[in-house]
Parts: sequence; C-alpha cells; structure tokens
Amino acid sequence: MTMMENPLSGITDEQRKELISELGKNGKDKVIEIFESLNAILRQYDPITLISILSGYGLTVGAGDGGVQSKESSGGLNQAHVELFQALALQIPENELGALPVTPDIVQNVWEQLTEISHAFKFSRMNVELLESSNIEMAINQIQELIRSHTQMVRNWGFHSQVVSISKEIYSHFDGLIQSKFGFSATNAIDVFKVLTDSVEDKLSERLNILSDLKSTKKPYDMLVKYHELIGQGKEEADRFSENIDISKISQKNLFFMLLSHFDLRMPDYYFIDSDELSKQLNIDKDIVDNVLSQFSYRFGDLGGEKKEFFFLENPVWKKPIISSDSGYYCVLPQLFFSFVLNTLDEIVEGIDKNSLHNRRADYLESKIEEIVKTRFPESQVVSGLKWHLGETQYETDLIAFIDSHVIIIEAKSQKISRPALRGAPDRIKRHLEEILIEPGIQSNRLEQKLNELRVQDAPDDPLLTKIPVDIYSINKVLRVSVSLEDFATLQTNLRLFDDTGWIPNDFAPCPSMNLADFETLFDFLEHPVQIIHYLLRRTELEGKYKFMGDELDYMGLYITTLLNVGNMVSDDKAEIIISGMSEPLDKYYMSKDQGILIDKPQPKISPLFKKIFSKLEDRSTPRWTEIGCILNRFPPDDQSKLIRYIKDLSKVVNRTWQVEGHKNIALYRPPESSEYALAVVLFKEENRDRRYEFIDHASALGLEPEHVRYCLIIAINIDKDDLPYHYIALAENRDAE
Repeated sequence: MTMMENPLSGITDEQRKELISELGKNGKDKVIEIFESLNAILRQYDPITLISILSGYGLTVGAGDGGVQSKESSGGLNQAHVELFQALALQIPENELGALPVTPDIVQNVWEQLTEISHAFKFSRMNVELLESSNIEMAINQIQELIRSHTQMVRNWGFHSQVVSISKEIYSHFDGLIQSKFGFSATNAIDVFKVLTDSVEDKLSERLNILSDLKSTKKPYDMLVKYHELIGQGKEEADRFSENIDISKISQKNLFFMLLSHFDLRMPDYYFIDSDELSKQLNIDKDIVDNVLSQFSYRFGDLGGEKKEFFFLENPVWKKPIISSDSGYYCVLPQLFFSFVLNTLDEIVEGIDKNSLHNRRADYLESKIEEIVKTRFPESQVVSGLKWHLGETQYETDLIAFIDSHVIIIEAKSQKISRPALRGAPDRIKRHLEEILIEPGIQSNRLEQKLNELRVQDAPDDPLLTKIPVDIYSINKVLRVSVSLEDFATLQTNLRLFDDTGWIPNDFAPCPSMNLADFETLFDFLEHPVQIIHYLLRRTELEGKYKFMGDELDYMGLYITTLLNVGNMVSDDKAEIIISGMSEPLDKYYMSKDQGILIDKPQPKISPLFKKIFSKLEDRSTPRWTEIGCILNRFPPDDQSKLIRYIKDLSKVVNRTWQVEGHKNIALYRPPESSEYALAVVLFKEENRDRRYEFIDHASALGLEPEHVRYCLIIAINIDKDDLPYHYIALAENRDAE
C-alpha cells in the first residue's frame, strides 16, 4: 500500500502546458508511425505465425506445484496488445498479407512497438486546454481517462471458472431461442471456447516440456538429432543440417535458441481448430461446431473499413476472436471470448428477445446473490423482494439477510454497462453511476433509516414488522452492499474519485459496491461469517473516507494483512492510497485452483486465540456474537499478537499473586477517540472463580470510563482450564456515551 502525490506539482503552469502539449503531440505522431510500421510488417511476414508467437510467449505464465506464478508474463506484452495486432492483420485482405518466415528480431520489433503504442495512445489524449478547465471538468476528465485505460487494457471481471459458470447460468436460459436462429446454443458457444482455452493451455504446456527436454541435452549433435526427430525427421536430415552449419563451433545454448526459432514457426499449430476433434470432445454435431466458428470469426480483410485508432477502445475481435483463413480456423486468443462474454451474448439474445433478457439478468442476479449468502450464512434468514412503505411511497428491496444482530441489505443491479460509457462518454458514465451506485445506495439507506427508526420508536402496527423474520429489537447493526452483474471499470470501489464531479449528492451515504464475481469471491475467501460481516463493516467505514486506487480484490488482499485497519497508516485523507496489486495472493490461489493446482488459501492474519473465540461464539449462538467478533477483528494482526503475549505474561502474574487483594488480573485496551470500542480481558483461577463477576464488573467500569467509549467487550478466562478459549464473554454498553 502506497500513497501517491501529483508528479507535476513542482513545476510552473507554463512548464506544465509545454510538457502536456509536447506529450500529446508526440503521442499522436507515435501512434501513426507505429500503425504504419506494423502494417508494413504484416504485409511482409506471415501474420498467423507472428500473432501465434506473440501470444505463445507474451501471454503464457508458469505454473507448478507452488501455483500459478503471476497474472501476467514478465515481458510487458499483454492480451490487449495481441488483440490490437490481430485486428490490424484482419484489415488486410489475405492475398495482400506477407508470407516470409518470422524471425526472432521481427517478433521483438513487433513486441516493442505494441507495448509502445499503448503508452503513446494514452499520451495522445493529453490536451493542454484541460489545464484551463474547472475543477469539475478536470475531475470528470480523470474519470474518463481511468475508464478508457481500464477498457483498453483490463480484461478479467472474474476468475475463469466464475466467468464460465456465471455466463452459462445466465444464457443457457436462452439455448432454445439461440439454437433455432443460429444453429448453436449459448451453452454450445461457451463450451467450444472453454475447450479451446483448455486445449491451448495443454498444448503450450506440452510444448514447454518438450523444449525443456531438448534444452537439457548436453551434446550439440545429440540435440540436433533429437530436434529433427521432434519435427518428424531423423538422423539423415540432422546430418545434412550439420554439413551446412558447423555445429562444433556453436555452443549448446546458441544451438538451442537457433532450433527454438525454427520450432516457433510451428506455433500456429497450437491454435489451429480441428472442428472434427472439437465435435468429438464436446459430443455435439460438427455442424454445430462449424456454426459457432463461423459466428465468432473474421476473415482477413473483413475489418478493412474500420478505423484502426478505434481498436484501442472498441476492438471488433472482442466479440469475434477467431481468425478464418484459407487454411482453416485459428483462435490465438480463446480466452478473449470470456473477457467480453456478457456483452457478446447479450447482443445475440437482444436480437431475439430483449425484454426476456432484461428479466433474466435481474432474476439471475438476485437468486445467485441469495445462493452465495447462504453458503456462509446457512442459518441466516433471507427475504427477497421486500416491499415496504415510507409515508405514501412504496419501495422494494432486492434482498435482506438477517444474521444474529446484524442485517445486511443487498441491492442487486443487473443493468448493462454501455460501450459508450466504457469509451469515456461522460453522459453515459453519469447515468450508470446513478443507476448502479447512487440509486441503490439511496434505496438501501432509506431502509436502513427505517429499520433504525423502528428500533427506537413505538410503532407496533408498522406493516414492515410483519414482513421481517426477526424481532426488530434484536437488530443492533445494519449494513448495506450493492452488487452489480457487470464490472464498472472498478469505479464502484473508488467513489472518492467522483468528489469534484458534482455527480454525487451531498447527503449521499455510500456503501460497498462490487460485481457479482467479487461478491462470490468474498464469501468463498473469508471462511467465517464474522469475517465477512467485519469486512463489509470496515469497507463501509472506509467508503468515502479515503481515496483508494484499486479494485475489490485489492481490498480483500489488504484485509489479509491489515483487516482493513488502515486508520493509523494514513494521516492525510486527501492522499491517493494505491492498493493495486494487493490482490496477488488471491489471484494466485484462484488461478491455480482453475488449473487444478491446490495451494493454501490465503487467509487473514488472525491469532489462534481469536479464531477459537469466533468458532465458539458461533457454535454457542451467543447473543450478539457477530458484533463481538467484529470488535475483536478491529485489532490489527500486530495488536492481536501483542495482546496475546500480554495475556500470557499476565497469566504468570495472576498465578503468583491471585491471593493478594487487588492483584492485577485485567488486560485493558482503551481505544483512541476515533473508536468507540474498548476491550477488557479478565483472568481468574479456579480457586477464586466465585469472584469472577466482581472482576468482570470492575473491568467493564474501567473499559467504559472514557467518554468516547460506547462499548466494552469483556472476555473472562479461567487460566487453570484450557478446554475453552473463554469462560465468559459479553458486550457492555454505555448508552450515555456520545
């Protein structure tokens, strides 16, 4: 976690104008220059081989018993770069494409130009006129650029297995309709691309194993023979090769790389689609496979009429990632289908039955959220479609879950994020902000206020009381969360970015907002209900307070190390806190799991004692156990360790001095004024257990003594017994505290 300041803060206004003007002009010139260069290369060298090599090297990450190494390769090339290059190739008719063999220097040249053009495109949008803009205009521009950068480069809206299951669960509903019009179903299309993705991964893994074996061959001549056998030739061809090149003068390392560059020319074979084989693997008719391949492919030349500068933010290959050529079908980026599967299949269904699609998305999202909630809160009571009144106006809340003394109000938003919004159109961004973030936040806040009023008012005849499955007076804390079907370029996790846009009402009470895949990950990653509640509680408290830069998974990664107790780390609430990359442990775990590699699931750093307390609280259904657990989680991991050490030391003192009147047996934590929660741990022995309530009352009084403290959690432990993590636990409250 780092904090970022404005890198241009140390220069004058005139210098800033000159710099931005120059960067913008250079960016535009560089984009044009690289487009021309790449076009020339595509007209000289075999494009399918070149695209295949770029993908095979640039988008492959290692995996072993320790899990997947990283989300991205270390070379700087990512999926968006290969997509762009594929679109550029598809602009050229097949008879005008190059056929020369691809050499390593050409690959390196294209690789570097693709990474450079992405940066140049960002700089090309820099405009000196922005410096004369108002704060509101500059804030809106910042939002636009963040969205454009996300659209240009970010592809994952969930882990692969999530994306496959969510898309299949939504669109299999329309299988019959799609089948009757297109000759394949949504399930067929998803299955085809799933098999293609798995097949490419398997083939590339096999390739690495083959090359590893070849590289381990010590003698150059033996390596040469083994390579020729690998490509279907033999010793005779190897000897002819050695007659032309004296391999005795070539090191083993250099010979390997020479053979590797030759072997790379076969890279398209890994991406070639054998429709007969696909048909057998999926156990479906070949005609269905062919229909899928035809629907989701472009031929060379098909994109000739498209403006290449639009490919950064609206690339046609996002919806049709397959290349159709005279030699057959190739899919170098099968995973690309899943990056845009919601948009792609929405478009297909909308052409058949748009109204049913809208209803299906809404119904699915609500039912899926309820299913997810019950995985961790099986005893919870969940009410969906709750209708209630505020004055004469009737409202409806999508889902509300009751867990112990907590209520979680969940608003489900299934609206589509439009392509213009993802390209940075301000009117569309504002509209989606209102639909997906502001309106559900206002709606859930109304119900929160209503529930809080009913808790303190004497209104036994309010109809809402008959619709909730718990006693209103058992509710002590209301949490809110909004869940969207689609990701909104991570803006839902960074609402402070909208501070100066004027788009958010002054009285808006924000709540955590995340997409469905992240919501599911939260409930899978955090294995104890208390942790989930505490996470949502801390996210609520941090929402709108600090300006974070990262996505929801980064928040979860931050939770692993800090339990989101960041208040002491941040002194300036105006600073931008960069948490991007904090999700790495979660990324590694779930990506490895998708590859069939099981590694330890990352978990929050919580002391063994606290874990035992959480479990015992839940087992006993201690009243307000969720609140007690959340209070314990307010202690950062380091403070937990210090507390445990202090309790151990205090236990030794109690063992020696318990017979002395007024002996020290209380570990007391009095919080800073920013917190209203105190903690008191009381230690006693079997011999003086009859005085334990006396000790507890004294500890409670001490904990509630500061004026700002409203709650004191009291834990009493019999140090002569280790059968339980605690022998008394309660939450004392000072109702007079401010």
